Amino acid sequence: MRRSLVCVALVLLSAATARAGVEDTFGLGPRAMALGGSYAARPGDFAAAYYNPAGLAPGGARLDRGGFFELTAAYLYAAPRLHVTRSDGSEIETPGVPTTTGVLVGSRFSLGQPFDLDGLNLGLSVYVPEHLFRWSIRPDDDVQWALLTDRTQVVTANASVGLRLAPWLSVGAGLRVMFDVETLTRGRVTDVAYDPDTGKVRTHTVLGTDARVYGRVAPLAGLLFTPRDDLRVGLTYRHESYVDDWGDTRISDVPILRHMGYSHRFAHYFEPTQLAAAVSADLAPTLEVSADLTFSRWSRALSTNHNAQFSPVWGDTWTPAVGASWAAHPAVSLLGGYRFQKSPLGNYGGPSNLLDNDRHAVSLGLETELEGWLSPGFDAKVNLAIEHVLLVERSETKDYRRFESDAALEKNPGYPSYVYGGRLLAISLGMEAKF
Repeated sequence: MRRSLVCVALVLLSAATARAGVEDTFGLGPRAMALGGSYAARPGDFAAAYYNPAGLAPGGARLDRGGFFELTAAYLYAAPRLHVTRSDGSEIETPGVPTTTGVLVGSRFSLGQPFDLDGLNLGLSVYVPEHLFRWSIRPDDDVQWALLTDRTQVVTANASVGLRLAPWLSVGAGLRVMFDVETLTRGRVTDVAYDPDTGKVRTHTVLGTDARVYGRVAPLAGLLFTPRDDLRVGLTYRHESYVDDWGDTRISDVPILRHMGYSHRFAHYFEPTQLAAAVSADLAPTLEVSADLTFSRWSRALSTNHNAQFSPVWGDTWTPAVGASWAAHPAVSLLGGYRFQKSPLGNYGGPSNLLDNDRHAVSLGLETELEGWLSPGFDAKVNLAIEHVLLVERSETKDYRRFESDAALEKNPGYPSYVYGGRLLAISLGMEAKF
């Protein structure tokens, strides 16, 4: 009976907690999404606060004088269609990947005007999902989508400053803000019933939770070179974003044991250190193209359980992205982009079942100047973007050499093999106004 009580209490103590990141999953705003995330050398709006802070204060022909204020608001919706199929053709049930619904607010404005200093600008962005904090923690051997489930379900913010040192050189630095959570759970067993026929123990427990949220920041820095009015070169450094979820749980009045509990610490968000190099060029008065290459140091990544159980294999990745914008009309521009994201995660037949795929992301967008349709002097734009992300189908076959025993192999939820893939469809609509 003592063993049964311990098992039941441990089940009662299990708590759902966390993970997060919209910038690299879909893009920071409809324009960045439409251009495939190729943005580190495309200066001039609030999204530079993340992609390249130096772009907040561009040089060359795009030189901005002080006294302006830009405000952007956008809506994001994304829905997944995923599958995991066993070798016999049956579907493996996985924890649901929720649709992404959120609101993005961004701003760029002059800081230097009070000091009669042009070229000192601030950029801000805040992404707020439908559910402010929506998290889940599962053992690494559960079949689950490792980098999809919660990454766009948590509040994120960026704040950066850009300074134009010369018409050909801008510098910038900023912070990316995420949120730690401390969770304290307290409970008391109010009733215990033991069934001698089945050996089962049923308990009733009153639980209470106290959660506290703490901000955690990661630095960003960038350079933007403008050797000619029609050519821009960007370099960006983003430090890794790592967010903890920690705390403890204590249950009192447990029969036989009296009191029991445990402390927990989970890695509910990890975004790797990134280095991005980018170039953009005006090939014609109405055509601008760009290309980015981003190195991501995923080899330092942690699963939600800190890789403590059934360790997966993480590897560094290179992500190319290209984008193009064409002014088809003085008031209308068409945008397009492509991005290939190599999966950083491998398991190679081991006990973990963390699912992730290589991704082909194709995007299209439309940008219209409202001044061209409405009254002169009304400086505002409406942006629409659609992105289709194809998850390249991948297979997993369990390798008996990576298991402690045949029994452990056959009990694994992914035994003997499975195939998985799918797609994501995202849409973003926004409006930008300049005052």
